[in-house]
Amino acid sequence: MSEDHGPTRLETELELLNAMYPHQTHYDPKSRELKFSADNASLLLRLPEPYPESGLPDIISATDAAKNDVRAQSRDAVRELGLTEGEEALDAVLATFQQLVESAAAQLDQRTQKSDSTAHVQHVSNLSKTIIVWLHHLLNTNKRKLALLPPSSTPPVSGLTKPGYPGVLVYSGPSSAVTEHVNVLKAQNWQAFQVRFEEDELWQFAHGTGVKEMESMSEIVQGVGVDGDAGKRQKKAFLEAVGIK
Repeated sequence: MSEDHGPTRLETELELLNAMYPHQTHYDPKSRELKFSADNASLLLRLPEPYPESGLPDIISATDAAKNDVRAQSRDAVRELGLTEGEEALDAVLATFQQLVESAAAQLDQRTQKSDSTAHVQHVSNLSKTIIVWLHHLLNTNKRKLALLPPSSTPPVSGLTKPGYPGVLVYSGPSSAVTEHVNVLKAQNWQAFQVRFEEDELWQFAHGTGVKEMESMSEIVQGVGVDGDAGKRQKKAFLEAVGIK
């Protein structure tokens, strides 16, 4: 760190990562390698010399909690984020890796426990959830992209996002998938991240399925206000959640 110029962008990013993941990250400035560990899973990244001004982190190795090689899956998942060169990307990469290994662990647990009660498992998987999140702001390109990429599920997680000041996130779908996606987003570095509304009901959206980014609060209100009584109830719940009467 230079006393004349203050911390570099990389130094600032590494400090934030250390705050978000205490005792889970280690950076070697000589090799420019960053190691991240979480519940016996491990990820090793190498940062190109000019990062973050240009270039993106390269995944050198990745193993899940069972020590399976998940490097290919990790690279594919990060590639789907569409990260932009010139922007800090480490938080998005780590969150994506953590989501991948947690999802794999959850699938393994489901397979292990399947014989206990098939009917019970089916009942749990059919539960739905809707969550509305209020953010101080949503500007970072990587976070906006991450918000649009919930984990795959049947039926899929659907919803709406609004960038800017404030940021708003609305997700509805299978309870486990919605909760997982919100937890991944919550793990990012936010000035304010508040769950304003949560219920065990499935919402419908004007655009259909999937997660769509809207440009304004009025558009997101229209997006939840589908036809019929359900749309009126959804619109009322959303307006109350974001503090609009």
